[in-house]
Amino acid sequence: MNLILNFWFILIAVFVLGFSIFIHELGHFIAARKRGLIADRFSIGFGPRLFGWHYKGTDFRVSLLPLGGYVSLPQLADMGRVEGAQDGSSEPLPPISYADKMIVSVMGVVFNCLLALLISLILWGVGREVINSTEVGHVAQQIVNSENQIVPGPAFTAGLQTGDTITEIDGQKIHDWMQFQSALVTGTGRTDDGRPMLQLGILRDNNPLELKIYPALVSRESIRYIGIEPASDDGAAPIITLLEENMPALGAGLKVGDRLMELDGEAIISGGFLKTYLSRHGDRSIDVTVDRNGQRLTLPVQPRIKTENNETTARFGFAYSFPYKTERIHYSPIAQIKRFVATIGRTFYALVNRDSDVKMRNMSGPVGIVHGLTHMARSGLMEILWFTAFININLGLINLLPVPVLDGGHMLFATISKIIGRPLPRRFIESLQAAFVMLLLGFMLYVSFFDLERVGLDTGLIKDPEPVAAEPAHLAQP
Repeated sequence: MNLILNFWFILIAVFVLGFSIFIHELGHFIAARKRGLIADRFSIGFGPRLFGWHYKGTDFRVSLLPLGGYVSLPQLADMGRVEGAQDGSSEPLPPISYADKMIVSVMGVVFNCLLALLISLILWGVGREVINSTEVGHVAQQIVNSENQIVPGPAFTAGLQTGDTITEIDGQKIHDWMQFQSALVTGTGRTDDGRPMLQLGILRDNNPLELKIYPALVSRESIRYIGIEPASDDGAAPIITLLEENMPALGAGLKVGDRLMELDGEAIISGGFLKTYLSRHGDRSIDVTVDRNGQRLTLPVQPRIKTENNETTARFGFAYSFPYKTERIHYSPIAQIKRFVATIGRTFYALVNRDSDVKMRNMSGPVGIVHGLTHMARSGLMEILWFTAFININLGLINLLPVPVLDGGHMLFATISKIIGRPLPRRFIESLQAAFVMLLLGFMLYVSFFDLERVGLDTGLIKDPEPVAAEPAHLAQP
């Protein structure tokens, strides 16, 4: 059953990404037809044609490389050599105006924004469950950093306490937990010796305070983390969301929906506690106490020990999540899109700022986007709709960048030609576009390598090594 559900969620994710690309290219196609331009190919993907059909002079196709899509518009920009044309020859075509070029180029972005606006209207009416609070629910005394070392929690070291409410990061006002996470990860503050740093504004007993915190880099992504979690719903325990087949948790009688209360009588206060306890006591049976429909049950579970590449790990075989305090929020479409744009803007700024810890490897290609959409599909309809709207705004803004092969590049070429009063040399444009296609392909391959690593970690195909205590030098207080 789990296999069938996973396959279904992946199909939904692939459809959503393909549909978003289709909408973008449909904008170009409709505008081109309305302006009288020739549109000889409409492709989802690049490279050789896999299958499709011909209709009214256009070859509608699905192509081999799933790296996006295109509408072939030879009057706008001849990219036949890189888009998968059968030959590079072409007859002279009627020229088109500057207005034609700009309108056709921008309409892909316009259609993505219209789709995002339509989805945002739905979300406005139905609402979406969000953590609409910045109250701190747990402060970890220790965390595992990206070097797999157990180190003091940065927030705990700085004096942050459970019940504190975060109001700002580095002078930026914070209104909900997602905004806090985005501001933390994309932060650019550093000390003189190069350590990540941030100024955290909080409210404690209605008194404003400011703390200086030195985030640690965690996970294989090496992203900033200070070791806190949002407030749970009335101190709720983590809930089992998935049980793996042929694993100890399922065999011991645990069920999806069970609330994890204790391990050997010790309260489960965080995911970090659960992981650390298992790593230290996984060589014996552990009494797992759960709450099932108001009844407390204690079930002995013998973790499964697995040795791979000289590394030993212990696993129960379940996934879980903490039920945080959420609220159904009805953001207006304009407010929702502004939040999308702000998030994308912070990410781009962090990507080009040498003081941030956001790198190219943290970006996602088609594999990563599908993986993210799959997670959203598991979370429900509203979540996947929200992520679809975000992807379409992202797709639109990226295509406006003045880079050859993107819509912004076509608009840049058209504008330069308009200013100098003559078309740019065709061979120059073709060479530049071919070079940037190769760069784009290289970038996709690069980020897809890390995407596959994330998928492997999430599915259990790749194991993180067991965390170890850091050397004293790493434990020094700032």
